[in-house]
Amino acid sequence: MMNSQLESASLAPENDALRGVRRPPFGLRRALRAAGAALQWRLLLWWVLLLVLPAIVAALPVWRMLSANLDYAVHAPQLAARLDMLAIADIGASLQERWSAAVGTGAMVALALTLLLSPLLSGMTIVAARAPGRLGMGALLSGGAQEYPRMLRTLIWAVIPLGIAGLLAGAAFRAAGNTATSALLESDAAHASRVATLVALLVFVIVHATVDAGRALLGSERQRKSAVAAWFGGVRLLLRRPLALLGSYVVITAIGLTVAALLALARVQVPALGGGGTVGAILLAQLIVVVLGWMRSARLFALMALARDQAPR
Repeated sequence: MMNSQLESASLAPENDALRGVRRPPFGLRRALRAAGAALQWRLLLWWVLLLVLPAIVAALPVWRMLSANLDYAVHAPQLAARLDMLAIADIGASLQERWSAAVGTGAMVALALTLLLSPLLSGMTIVAARAPGRLGMGALLSGGAQEYPRMLRTLIWAVIPLGIAGLLAGAAFRAAGNTATSALLESDAAHASRVATLVALLVFVIVHATVDAGRALLGSERQRKSAVAAWFGGVRLLLRRPLALLGSYVVITAIGLTVAALLALARVQVPALGGGGTVGAILLAQLIVVVLGWMRSARLFALMALARDQAPR
C-alpha cells in the first residue's frame, strides 16, 4: 500500500488540467503557499533525527577534550558557568597539542555523514511535495530511499557549478584586492571589498538556485534520470522565469535565515546550567535545525510548484 501511495502521488499535480482545475499563475503568493505546505512535522522530525547523528560525531571529541581539561579542575563549578580567559587559553593549548587530530577527524567524518544524508533528506522532501496528502514516517523514509540515487547524482554534479561560482567569487575578491592596493583613499578600498562581496553573494545565489531548480525538476518529472540534464533544465527555467525562481529562493531563504538567527541569538542568551537550562539550550538548538530544514524543504516545494507551472498542460 505504501508503494502504491508513493506511485500515485507523483501524478496528482500534473493531472490538474485533466480534472479541469485551473491553476493560478505562479507568483509570490503561490510560492509562500508552497512553502507553508512544507511545514510537515514528520518531515521536519526526520531532519532533526538524521542530522543529530553528524552533530554527535562532531561533538564527541570536543566533549572528551573539555572533559579531560575541566572535569578535575579546582574551579570546575565556576568554569561550568563561565570560562575565563586563562581556561580558554589552556583549552586552546590542549587542542593544539593533543586533540587537534581527534577534533579535525570528528569534523571531517561529521561533514561526510551530513553530505551522505543530504540526498536522503532531499528525496524525502520531494516525495512529500509530490504527495496529495501528508505521508507517514515510514512512507517518507521509503520514498527518500527511492529518490536517493537521483539526489546523490545531483549533489555530486553540484560540485561543478558551485566550484565555478567559487572561482568567480575568488576572481572578484582578487580584483578588489588589486583595487585596494592601488587605491588612494581607504573608502575606495572598502567600496571595492563590498562590491566583491555582493558579486560573490549574487553568483552563489544564482548558481545554487539553479541547482535547487534541477532538484525540483527531477522531483516533478519522475522520468528524468540525468542530474546534468536536470541542472541545465534548471538553468533554462531561470532564464524563462528569473523573477519567480530567484524571488522564491531569496524570500524563503531570507525568512529561514532570519528566524534561525533569532533562535541562535536566544540560544546564546540561555546558559546550559541545571536541568531547565540544559533542556532549553537543546530545544533551541533543535529548533534551529527545524527552521533550516524547513527552509531547504520550502525552497524545493516552491520550485517544484514553479516547475509544474511551466510544464506543458
